[in-house]
Amino acid sequence: MKIAYIDGQRLKRALLAGSERLGARAAHLNAINVFPVPDGDTGTNMAGTARTMALGLQGGPSGSLGVGAASRLAADSALRGARGNSGAIFAQFLHGLAEELEDEVRIGTRRFAAAVRGAAARAQLAIFRPREGTMLTVLRDWSEALHRLSAQTDDFLTLMHLSLEEARASLARTPSLLPELKRAGVVDAGAAGFVSLLEGILAFIRSGRIRELASRSARGPKAGPGAAAAAAPGPEARLAEAELPRPDEGLGPGSGRYCVECLVSGEGMDLDSLREGLAALGDSVIVAGSPGLAKVHVHTDEPPRAFRLVALHGAAAAQKVDDMELQRRLALRGRRPCALLTDSACDLPDELGLELGADRAPVLVELDGSSYLDRDGLAASDFYELLGSNPTLSVSTSQPPHELFARKLDLLLGSADEVVYVGISAALSGTIEGGRRAAAEGGRAGRVRVVDSRSISVGAALVARRAAEAARDGASGPEVEALAAALARRSRLLVAAPDLSGLIRSGRLSGLKALAALRLGLRPLITFDELGRAASAGLYLGPRRGRRALLAALKKTLPEGSPIEAMIGHAGAPEEAALLAGEIGRRYRLEREILVTQVSPALAAHAGRGALALSFLGPER
Repeated sequence: MKIAYIDGQRLKRALLAGSERLGARAAHLNAINVFPVPDGDTGTNMAGTARTMALGLQGGPSGSLGVGAASRLAADSALRGARGNSGAIFAQFLHGLAEELEDEVRIGTRRFAAAVRGAAARAQLAIFRPREGTMLTVLRDWSEALHRLSAQTDDFLTLMHLSLEEARASLARTPSLLPELKRAGVVDAGAAGFVSLLEGILAFIRSGRIRELASRSARGPKAGPGAAAAAAPGPEARLAEAELPRPDEGLGPGSGRYCVECLVSGEGMDLDSLREGLAALGDSVIVAGSPGLAKVHVHTDEPPRAFRLVALHGAAAAQKVDDMELQRRLALRGRRPCALLTDSACDLPDELGLELGADRAPVLVELDGSSYLDRDGLAASDFYELLGSNPTLSVSTSQPPHELFARKLDLLLGSADEVVYVGISAALSGTIEGGRRAAAEGGRAGRVRVVDSRSISVGAALVARRAAEAARDGASGPEVEALAAALARRSRLLVAAPDLSGLIRSGRLSGLKALAALRLGLRPLITFDELGRAASAGLYLGPRRGRRALLAALKKTLPEGSPIEAMIGHAGAPEEAALLAGEIGRRYRLEREILVTQVSPALAAHAGRGALALSFLGPER
C-alpha cells in the first residue's frame, strides 16, 4: 500500500517502533562500543534516550497532532533524557527536525527529505570537533540519499526502503573513516544504533499493526542488561574477532576520564561560547538544543569545573557524571557473578573503587539553594574552602535522584549477574530506600541486594571495601550480601567534630546544648549504635583534642596491642589524620595499612571543617 504523506500520528508511531528496535539492540551496541571511548554504554545511552522520547510521545496530547508538533514533542523529550555522546547527537537531530518542520501538519516525501537534510546539518553544528565515521556521517549520507530519492518517488515505503540500504552502506564504511573502529574490527556503535532505529521504522511501515505497537510502546522500549540477547545480528556483528583495547591501555591520549552531562536553561544563552569553554576542559563536546534549553555533554578530568562553567551560562539540572575508565574496565574484565555499588556518603576513595570495580551513586548537596552532585559536581576541597570563607553558608543534603540510582545499577548489571548495594545507615538518611526503590523496578527486580551498613563515611567504606574485594574475586551475590551484613555488625565509627557550625546548622546540635558547648569549649565525640543511629561517645575539651579523644574511645573497645583494620577520614585536616594513623600504627597490630581519605561534602556538611572520622572492625554486636 502506498503511503503518500506522514502526519503527527504516523511520525509518532514510526518513532515508537524505531525506539523499540533500538532498545532491543542495546546490549549488542554496548559490546561494539569503542569510540569515542570504549566504555561499553552506547547501547544503554541510546536506548535510554529513545525511552524518554517514547514516554514523552506516549504522554503527549491524545488528539491528532501535526507532524511539526509531534517532532517537537519527540525532540524536547529526547533532549531532556539524552544520555551519552550518541544520545546527545540523536536528540540534536530531532531538535533540528522540529525546527525544520515547525507548524507543518502533514508532509510528503520531498518536504520530509528537505527537513531531514537540514536536521543532519544542525546535528553537525552541535559538536565542537565532529569526526567522520560516526553517527554524523550516517545521518548526512542518509539525508543525502533521501534528498536524491525523494525526487523519484512520492511513496514513503519505497523511500524508506531504498534510503535504509544507503544508511547501511554508510554504516559499513565507518571503519574505513575511523582508525579506532578499524583496529577493533567493528562499526560505530552510535551509527549502528541509528540504523537500528531506521530498521524498526521500516519494519513497522511494512507489517506493523497500530494496536500491537500501542500495546508494546506503552511499556516503553526495551532497554537495559540483556535486552538484546535475542536480537538478530546486524552488519556490525563482528565483536568476537574484535581487538579491543587491553585493560592497561586506558581510555587513550587526550580522553577525559569522566562523561559529564546536564541540562542548562536560560534566556539567550550563547551556545557557541559554552562549547568553546567546555572544549578547554575536555573533548567530545556537544551542546545540543536551543538558546533557551540545551543539553551539555563533555568528557573531562574535571567535572566540578565543567559544572561551574555551565552555571555561568544558565541554570544546570539533571546533572550526571559517569566514570568511563571504570565502565571500560568492567566491560573488559568479562561478566562476573556480582558487582558492588555504594553511595557517595560512603567514603570509599574513587581510585580504590576503580581498582575494585565498585561504582557509587552521588547524593545531592544543596548550597544556598543550588544543587550539586556530591564529589562529582562539588569537590571536597572546594567545599572546605567554601565553609572556611562563608561560615553562614546554608548547607543540606538529600538522596541521589532516582534516575541516577537506576543508571548506576543498570551499568553494573551490564557486566554482572547481580549487584550488592551497600548504603549508608537507614536511620540517618532515606538514601538507602531510594536504592531499594530503583532496585525493585523492571529488569533490576530480583537482581539487586541491599545491605544497610549501619554507618556512614569511612564506617560504610570499611564494609564496602571488603565486600567489593569479594565481588572482584568472584563471590556470588548471596555471598557478598552475607559478608557485608556481617561486617556491618562489626563496623564501628567515631567522629570528632571540632567545628560545631555544621551540627548547629543541620539541627543536630541546637538550643541550650549548642550554647553550653560553645561557651564551655566542649566538642562532641559521635558514634553510631547497632541500629545505625547517631549517639554520643562523650565530650572533649577544645577543637584541637579530637585526635586524643578518638584514641581514648578506640582503646575502650580494642585494647592496645590488638590486631586492627581501620580507615580514617578527614574534612580538610590531612595532617591530623596522618598523625592519628601513625599513633594507631604504633599502638596496634595493623592487619592491613590504614587508609586515609578526605570525607565527602555530604559528611562534612554536618561534622564541619576539620572533622576526623575513625572506623574500625570490632566484635560483632
